[in-house]
Amino acid sequence: MRNHLLLFMAAGALTLSSCNKQEKKDQPTTPETTENVKSENIKIEFTGTETFTIKNPKLKVSLYGVSEGLQDTPATLITEKEVEGKAIPFTIELPVPADAESKITPKPTNGVKYYIATEWDSDGNGKANEKGDIFIDHDKEFPNVKINGETPQKIYVKTLK
Repeated sequence: MRNHLLLFMAAGALTLSSCNKQEKKDQPTTPETTENVKSENIKIEFTGTETFTIKNPKLKVSLYGVSEGLQDTPATLITEKEVEGKAIPFTIELPVPADAESKITPKPTNGVKYYIATEWDSDGNGKANEKGDIFIDHDKEFPNVKINGETPQKIYVKTLK
């Protein structure tokens, strides 16, 4: 699954790179052309009930989207951002592109669900999301979020044991 995600990310980066180059050459920058790349921020609060030890505060937060009507399809990466979490709780602002729903493949048919994922080597051993690291507590609550501006949205975390 990670290999497929890396392939999709690489293909997307190459596509975006070629699109951006062409856009700069062929189209003038006007409010009409930059309007499509505007984004809104959603506030996300990472919280938990444990006492956490954080040796490495750097983590990657990703926003995924998936059509509610298609259960067996993989989610689409919408955006990701590297942030620092020095103590829990902490709050971040994650930029979300205005056209987030249009990025989801296959196209949504019955609404969209968005959720957060993290990649964090919080214990500093060089391996993320393994025993000893801080991870999303899926047992407490699935990390669904709304991108309509409700803030802050809580994501519960725990130490993987």
